[in-house]
Amino acid sequence: MYKMGNNTDPGDLIDKINMLDIVLTLAGASLSILGAFVLFFAHYIRHKSGKPTDEVRQFLIFLTVADMFNAFGLLSGAARFLNSKDSTDDKVAACHRYEELGCIAQSYITTLFGMSSFFWTTIIAFHLFWTYEDNSPSSIKKTLLYHFITWGIPFAITTAAVSKNVLGSDLSVGSGAWCWISACLPNYDRTLWMTISGKGWEILMYFSCCAFYLLIKWRKIKIRRHRRKMNIGSLSPSQTAVQSDVETKPHEDIRFLLLWLIEVVLRIFGTIRYLTAAVRRHTAKEIKNYNTVDKVLLHFQSFGDSAQALCSCLLFCIFDKEIRNLLKDNFFCNQKRSEKRPLLTRQTTVC
Repeated sequence: MYKMGNNTDPGDLIDKINMLDIVLTLAGASLSILGAFVLFFAHYIRHKSGKPTDEVRQFLIFLTVADMFNAFGLLSGAARFLNSKDSTDDKVAACHRYEELGCIAQSYITTLFGMSSFFWTTIIAFHLFWTYEDNSPSSIKKTLLYHFITWGIPFAITTAAVSKNVLGSDLSVGSGAWCWISACLPNYDRTLWMTISGKGWEILMYFSCCAFYLLIKWRKIKIRRHRRKMNIGSLSPSQTAVQSDVETKPHEDIRFLLLWLIEVVLRIFGTIRYLTAAVRRHTAKEIKNYNTVDKVLLHFQSFGDSAQALCSCLLFCIFDKEIRNLLKDNFFCNQKRSEKRPLLTRQTTVC
């Protein structure tokens, strides 16, 4: 049986999660699930209206699926915390000498779909970079590779974590009102599995998406400079069309590139908590005001980790005039039809 890491002070773990953290998690997760369904419905009516669905929009749907299931896992984790006694003296001292299937199942869901969300965000940024000047659809092999990376790798890592019995309650050291990597692991194993099963991929996503964003900006600058040097009038019509398409396309793509910035803003609080906890765990250094700052960051993490699908809905539905009008027209048209039906019935009866 694993024992709690030597640098983990049980006294710091008592009553770490309060009702505010649970409420923030429940609110963020519930709004994300609602936002995911709104985004799915918007995608449906957009397709129904005859507008083409490009590849990157399909990737957005897959990303939203991952974020929705992640939010569902966090919702169940927060609900579990309402009746849980994870932070009592007895349970901390016992270091969870019995397995809680609900905690492990929730940890499996959030770990798998959390990693999948990171991978889909990175794939979207890579795809925009790779197809910036050539918007032809990906081959079947490349599409299958995308799905293998985004679903297969997280599934393999999470299944390995279950087989190694490392999933469980981490006593909210690095997470919020939900389970993740068991606090009963030795310090090295705990940090290793936190890195492998989420935080390492998350940090890699930050830097890789930033790199793709800068590369796209660099390409855009190169194209503009090239156009200034060239005499556009001497180009053939097909070349002019390609140049114009490359010049106007980034307005659409920039919103997809903002996805990684949303991830950074929402999840940076958990990343800071993970890094500071790891430093404290392995160096035995007492960080000044650690507990106070950690609790403040925990409040932001409780909402941020569960709010990705909500922000995607805001970005691609509420703040998108085209989609907003489609949703409004669809809703109000149906409402007007339902209001007209009784009137038509009365007219028919009179006749």
